[in-house]
Amino acid sequence: MNEIKATTCERLLDKSQEAFLLAIELYNRPTIRYHAEGCCFFLCNAWELMLKAYIIRTMGYETIYYPNSDRTLSLSDCLKMVFTNENDPLRLNMEIVGEFRNTSTHFVTDEYELFYGPILQECVKFYEEKLRELHDIEISDRIPENYLMLSVRRGDVDFDIIKARYPREVVEKMLELGSSIVASRPDGTGIGYATELRLTKKKGEGTPVRIANDADAAVSILHSLTDPINKYIYRTKKGTEFIRRKLSKEGITLLVKGEPKEFNTFHFGIFVDFYNMKGNDTYSYNLSLGGEQPSWGYSQLAIDLMLQEIRRGPKHVIDSMRAELSKRNSREKKGR
Repeated sequence: MNEIKATTCERLLDKSQEAFLLAIELYNRPTIRYHAEGCCFFLCNAWELMLKAYIIRTMGYETIYYPNSDRTLSLSDCLKMVFTNENDPLRLNMEIVGEFRNTSTHFVTDEYELFYGPILQECVKFYEEKLRELHDIEISDRIPENYLMLSVRRGDVDFDIIKARYPREVVEKMLELGSSIVASRPDGTGIGYATELRLTKKKGEGTPVRIANDADAAVSILHSLTDPINKYIYRTKKGTEFIRRKLSKEGITLLVKGEPKEFNTFHFGIFVDFYNMKGNDTYSYNLSLGGEQPSWGYSQLAIDLMLQEIRRGPKHVIDSMRAELSKRNSREKKGR
């Protein structure tokens, strides 16, 4: 790639990160009322610029233009070109975000945040991952990891209140929206909210719906609901990889029994056991559904604690914790 193209990619990536940071700041600013709409516009801009930089670098400068035109590719077409699997959770997420950007000006409601907050949070997570994967750039170099969490407003979507506040067209749009978001996640992946609809046979109560697969505004019966938690974003593998990258970038060598080791899931588990993280809401949450084996997610605070202790004593921290855990186990056995 020549110098001009390299400079173009650099400028696109710089503008992309600026748009991304602006989206985060805009959403978390308490004085702004329409957080979701504004955040969505800048997130889409950030994604489009980031993907175009990748397309130029890997496929050539001319590929970001439509054939026989001076118009560059849309966000939707960039996504299809880079992520070819239409069932990819990232593609499904971005389709919802893109539709929100295109239609939000037609239906302006405060309740958008309840629907779209978790979807936008997922979009933020995907951006961080793909910026690293496609361009080897850590957005955390420009903003601390804990600031990547959106201040998503929690609450139930009460369609009785929506019905009283808005015209029927808006009510139907919101109902269709909730159903389409659920339908786009058949395996439950990425659902960050729970919406409960009450079916009733009494006339005049609630919003009339029918169970159907081909209706414009149909609802589906779900057998389980995913807990609306965005705080615990790290599974063991992802948390381990994050810590490993951080240590490598900071030039910190972890020693175990005097030998250099890469931080791995075994070491991650030692921290979890040493600090009794499982069952402590500050650090972890059981994300499994009823009847399933426990599946733990860990918060940024848990990851920060691990990094903090490794930085303090990379030569002995693992050995010290293992020795202390061994003593604890011995005391527990004697106490039985």
